[in-house]
Amino acid sequence: MTIYDKLVQLRKRKGWSQEDLAEKLDVSRQAISRWENGAALPDAYNLLQLSHLYDVSTDYLLNDEYESDDDLPRVKSVEATLNNTVKMNQMFLLVAAVAFILAAIAFLIAGIEQLNIVMIISAVVNAILSGISVYRYEKSRKSRG
Repeated sequence: MTIYDKLVQLRKRKGWSQEDLAEKLDVSRQAISRWENGAALPDAYNLLQLSHLYDVSTDYLLNDEYESDDDLPRVKSVEATLNNTVKMNQMFLLVAAVAFILAAIAFLIAGIEQLNIVMIISAVVNAILSGISVYRYEKSRKSRG
């Protein structure tokens, strides 16, 4: 459904005439008619005002593919994804902390004579965890835009 069809349908659903809507938006009735006939589009300010008056999103008004606000991607699903990312990052930090503590314990147990082996193992573990951390950061940065 086009924006023009949506504007007509939403206005009629409210029971308003073009003149009624024109008064609410402080525009001429002819402007409303041009919007509804497809001769012109409302500017950004009027589009926002229309979305408030009709209690719909501007995305719904602008996207011909959306038949209702129910077709829009849910913000909650984005929030859930972000919450999962935060939880995964917290788990990653916990694993990194445990790896560090285990490396410190291994160092204390092994003593000075085994220092080279402990340092190599610790360096490898930290390099792997750092690589994963950078990869996850870049991936989340790209997904946010």
